[in-house]
Amino acid sequence: MPMSSCDISSDKLETYTQGLQGLATEGRLRRLVPRSGLDFSSNDYLGLAQAPRIKRAVAAAMEAGTPVGAGGSRLLRGNCEEHERLEAEAARFFGAEGALFFGSGYVANFAVLTTLPQRDDLVVLDRLVHASTHEGARAGRAEMCQFNHNDPQSAHDAILAWRRDGGVGRPWIAVESLYSMDGDLAPLDDLVALGKQEDWASIYWITAESNVTAQSLYDRYNKRDEFYRYSIAL
Repeated sequence: MPMSSCDISSDKLETYTQGLQGLATEGRLRRLVPRSGLDFSSNDYLGLAQAPRIKRAVAAAMEAGTPVGAGGSRLLRGNCEEHERLEAEAARFFGAEGALFFGSGYVANFAVLTTLPQRDDLVVLDRLVHASTHEGARAGRAEMCQFNHNDPQSAHDAILAWRRDGGVGRPWIAVESLYSMDGDLAPLDDLVALGKQEDWASIYWITAESNVTAQSLYDRYNKRDEFYRYSIAL
């Protein structure tokens, strides 16, 4: 049954009430408001949400019978021909064997990090990777640790310490190719050099490309390069 307001005593809410009051005092209390004015704060960098071309495409898809909602997971009844065509086109564009689309970058990061790294593995995160990467790593089965931002030696030291303590699985190094908050780039060349000090078959890479396009990663590292073979671009 839904919980009514009378089911929660006021003293149990006091902690939350004080927290909200503290945010209001600091001018940091947020409220939902309708959209208005020019957009300088969303993730719709290219203005696609209101693009006439996108609106026409959506209307045409609805007219052709594409369902408005998934109705369930893709494994049950939520998979559509449009999904598969989009993923096949993305795979061709990126020169990859396959592509898988998610509803958001958060879900993509969370899904990868709770699925692929196994119980004996280690996920090594740059301290400034997106919060969804941290959330996924914490929720996953593998052990996790952080390394200093854009510091390959710090990442290497973390892996060596884990090995000395008996770590026997695979390290997964997670970075962002471009960090949106500070605008700096990951030192991919140095990280690749780091990886070549280890057994390549035992290191996997997760490179978040949400602020650029994964094509930049694939253009930079030839398919024959070991980095490409053992990397996942999100």
